[in-house]
Amino acid sequence: MTTTAINDYLTLTHRPDLGMVTARWTRPATSTELRAGYQELLRYASGCEACRHWLIDSRRRTQVDARDVHWLAETFYPALRHHLHGQAYLAFLIAPYQLDDVQDDTLPPLPHTYGDNCSINQFVDEAEAVAWLSAQP
Repeated sequence: MTTTAINDYLTLTHRPDLGMVTARWTRPATSTELRAGYQELLRYASGCEACRHWLIDSRRRTQVDARDVHWLAETFYPALRHHLHGQAYLAFLIAPYQLDDVQDDTLPPLPHTYGDNCSINQFVDEAEAVAWLSAQP
């Protein structure tokens, strides 16, 4: 297991035993930090044998901006297949109060698959998130 602190708002850990990269947001992040953090996560995962199973711990990110969620869906997710050479699987770990943070009817309900780029799901229990990731190809 290798852990890397990217900055004061994000740590990344490669778990080769689970075939997974874990990203933990350590504090609320600005929109700029969030987007830079996801780009760092992609670079990191690409360097870990193109690891396509990600656990993203967002429990400490107290605010979710709908514009950032749309950026993920429209810009970031479509780039994953190209960089990771296959479909990615992203399990978002969130706090229970975050379940209703983004009220946006233009976003699909979860779990959702974005073409052949990635599949995403959200969980409030880390063991369930890891089990879901482990069940993916």
